[in-house]
Amino acid sequence: MNKLLKFTSKQKEADFWMKNDTAAFWNNFEDIKEPIEVIPNLMVEIKARHERAKAISIRLYPSQLRVAKAIAKKNHIPYQTILRNLIDQGLAHLAPERVCK
Repeated sequence: MNKLLKFTSKQKEADFWMKNDTAAFWNNFEDIKEPIEVIPNLMVEIKARHERAKAISIRLYPSQLRVAKAIAKKNHIPYQTILRNLIDQGLAHLAPERVCK
């Protein structure tokens, strides 16, 4: 188990934690007693990030799937992500007043 370091600035501490895993230091952390305050905008972003996607079944033509997979391979991301992004873009275009996510 690693020992917690002393940092000379908040920026240096933030940089350290962006590059290092907290697991190596877990037993050195103190439990906090008081609740943590989070600004409302950040709370909305956190909840949206952890919203679970609902699995659905959709029928595509083989050519559509081939194109999606080719684009995904070129961009080094899963083809499902390509399809989800295209659906998001289409929904945003057709219903811009609604939040899609």
